[in-house]
Amino acid sequence: MKVLHPLLLWVGWVIGPVAWALHLLISYVLVTWVCETGHHWTLHATTLVTLVMSLIGVWLTWRQWGLAGRQWPGGGGNRSSSRIQFMAVGGLILSVLSALLIVAEGMPNFFLGACL
Repeated sequence: MKVLHPLLLWVGWVIGPVAWALHLLISYVLVTWVCETGHHWTLHATTLVTLVMSLIGVWLTWRQWGLAGRQWPGGGGNRSSSRIQFMAVGGLILSVLSALLIVAEGMPNFFLGACL
């Protein structure tokens, strides 16, 4: 079993929720400015950047899970590989859900105005 680095497993757990929180906070702060100036592209850019951050977390955890053997955690094997598989699958789920939340929060910016 070859694992790049244990820190990458933790990055996979953290980067998705951090990207979602950044999207929520930055969008909230920018709404008044966007409404005054009409620069709607900033909200779209925020969505795009944070979505890419979350997808990086998906890629990292997918790769770690592949290096750990792509078995479901607890499906046999030694404890060390089960722990790595659990961290990889958990980070993958968190990053995917965070990406979906970012998309769901960014959709109204495309269909509704910021000043509504």
